Amino acid sequence: MESWFRNLFLSSLILCCSFFSTLALSADDEDTQNNVLIQPEVERQLFNEAQIGGNDFEVLFFAGFLSLEDFGVNPLLAFKLNYHVNEKIFVQLTMAQSEGGETSYETITQGAPLLTEDERELQSYSINIGYNLLPGEAFLSDQTTFNTAFYLIAGIGNTEFAGSDRFTFNYGGGYRFLLSDEISINTEFRNNVFDMDVFGVVKKTNNLEFTVGAGWFF
Repeated sequence: MESWFRNLFLSSLILCCSFFSTLALSADDEDTQNNVLIQPEVERQLFNEAQIGGNDFEVLFFAGFLSLEDFGVNPLLAFKLNYHVNEKIFVQLTMAQSEGGETSYETITQGAPLLTEDERELQSYSINIGYNLLPGEAFLSDQTTFNTAFYLIAGIGNTEFAGSDRFTFNYGGGYRFLLSDEISINTEFRNNVFDMDVFGVVKKTNNLEFTVGAGWFF
């Protein structure tokens, strides 16, 4: 009787172990299938971005303001030609025109003007080297992006003002926004440094300009 009971117990135990083993294997197979079937649905986003290639010329027209030391803040118009040597470096030729207003001395005394109308006309010419320091991108949507760049620029040239030619050193920075491969929007801030002797004493002046313009690549 005891032998029969022991055999029955062992048989039942073996059946239970087999049953639970089968359940465990089924669960593992189901997890494996789920892992295989669940795939991340990531779609590659395709977009076009404007780029500057090497050996590209760019014509730019700027308008803004020139803070001419002792002569107030006045409108400024500029024409610029860029030659992009590569994606980092460009050479720029600049021609600009503005004028000088009344000095504080003329305003207070209401006396004879220090300069004639022709002498108040300002024209400047310079050659500059630019370096794209921080290239980046501006995203307007998931499928629309524009290349941008913050650049540094410096150069030398000449300023005709108050009846004299004045050697000028300029330096500053700008921000370029490429609307397409042909069109750009630019903003620049510069300091034009040259000597002034209108009041009888030669002194070095800092003349700040801020301009916004559009460019065309060809």
